[in-house]
Amino acid sequence: MATDTIHSRTSTSDQAQTIRTLLEDAATVVNSQYAAVLSSVIAMKEANLHRTAFGYSALRDLLLSQFDFTHRTASDIAAIARLSSKFQALVEAAVSGDARIDQVAYAVRQLDRTPAMRLFTLTPFRTPVASPSMPTPCARPLST
Repeated sequence: MATDTIHSRTSTSDQAQTIRTLLEDAATVVNSQYAAVLSSVIAMKEANLHRTAFGYSALRDLLLSQFDFTHRTASDIAAIARLSSKFQALVEAAVSGDARIDQVAYAVRQLDRTPAMRLFTLTPFRTPVASPSMPTPCARPLST
């Protein structure tokens, strides 16, 4: 009976590890695909293709209707793409896969709503400084 219990624990442990590995691998693939999608959507936005080639004024609506993304995913990707020129360092983290799309979307939405950030984007600097939205020093923050 003791060997059955040990065998059962080992079997459960092996099964749990196998499932963990499968889920970790799947999450890596999914997140890398989201990063690739984000990169493409940013390029589409910069070229204004969502309007001129696809006929949509809103990126989210295009992603929902033409590409069958979930509402949450489409909203997150569209928010990041819309604010991509303003929060370049965060966008780079999402596109490179260093940060998840949902985390970056939350951050750019919150930063964009922050009154201090709005003032920050309107204030010229005496000398170029690094900003929370850009990794390189700038004379004036970018605004969208």
